[in-house]
Amino acid sequence: MAVNLRRVVNKTLYHNPMNNFELNEASSETRYDPLTGQLVRIFPFRTIGFPRHDWTPYVEDSKKRFCPFCPGVLEKSTPRYPEDIIPGGRLKVGDAVLVPNLHPYESHTAVVVMTPRHYVPMNEISVGMMLDSFTAGLQFLKIIEQKDPTGSGNGSINWNYMPYAGGSLIHPHLQVISGPEPSTYDGQMITAANEYFKNNGANFWDDLLKLERGSERYVGKTGDVEWLATFAPRALVDVTAVLPSGTTTGELSENDLLEVLRGFKNVIDYYDSVNVSAFNSVLYFARKKDTGFRIHARIVGRYTIFPVVGSDVSHLQVLHNDPWTLHMPEVLAEDLNKFFS
Repeated sequence: MAVNLRRVVNKTLYHNPMNNFELNEASSETRYDPLTGQLVRIFPFRTIGFPRHDWTPYVEDSKKRFCPFCPGVLEKSTPRYPEDIIPGGRLKVGDAVLVPNLHPYESHTAVVVMTPRHYVPMNEISVGMMLDSFTAGLQFLKIIEQKDPTGSGNGSINWNYMPYAGGSLIHPHLQVISGPEPSTYDGQMITAANEYFKNNGANFWDDLLKLERGSERYVGKTGDVEWLATFAPRALVDVTAVLPSGTTTGELSENDLLEVLRGFKNVIDYYDSVNVSAFNSVLYFARKKDTGFRIHARIVGRYTIFPVVGSDVSHLQVLHNDPWTLHMPEVLAEDLNKFFS
């Protein structure tokens, strides 16, 4: 087993003005993603708890403005696919409606309008709503891979919940991407996973689970999907879901998708309990040739730095590509575990 959970504890000395300038020792951690090797910085806070964010004024203001996803507007204001790609121009699963992205940023990008409701509070997000929406996204990825096999195959299904997470509209929606090349971090994972398989004759995620089961970062299971507080988190309260098998969209079973979304619901309920009022989530896929890769999911909380209404993204992420967070994964797992019990 070659998974290396590398961490370095950094000690800093200074005379603390908050304590009569007595000599104070502060600690932080530098960790390294066990797959890609990317450096991550942790400035540890023992507990996570933010003031309850009231979205009401923003939601009420958004209702006064144009929303292309609301009932009575969607059919007139969103684009349609050509008939030879999706008959009828839009893909519908339950209440979810998938449409082309009006401003595409890859060969194939779609938006899934998750529900007719303009605003869904975090505590009202349901597994059923997510299942309809992610199923629509998955069906789209499969259609595109069939229609354009050379211009697709590196896909993901993504969710920006609320403005802190980069959501441009309050109305819940997913972003679905497929192209001939993976996104930057996706590509780093795929390359590293294939290299790991070549060197070790094993799948990285299988070895990671062998190492993490029973550890202080192990959260629990939903069906055959296993959940970890991510060792080297990319953002606040970063949680990873590892599926039992599969690399491509065609290898994701209906049951495993359901179990991923049941786990998302558990994590979202935890976020709501500690007032983390926004999040990003993703379901990653790769191509059949990427034998070292494993379908997996990730969900991270988003927030503003209190008491200043600011961003949780700083120079470290934007200009140095060093993710940072305030919460230790081991503490997160302890807090999150009861939501998976």
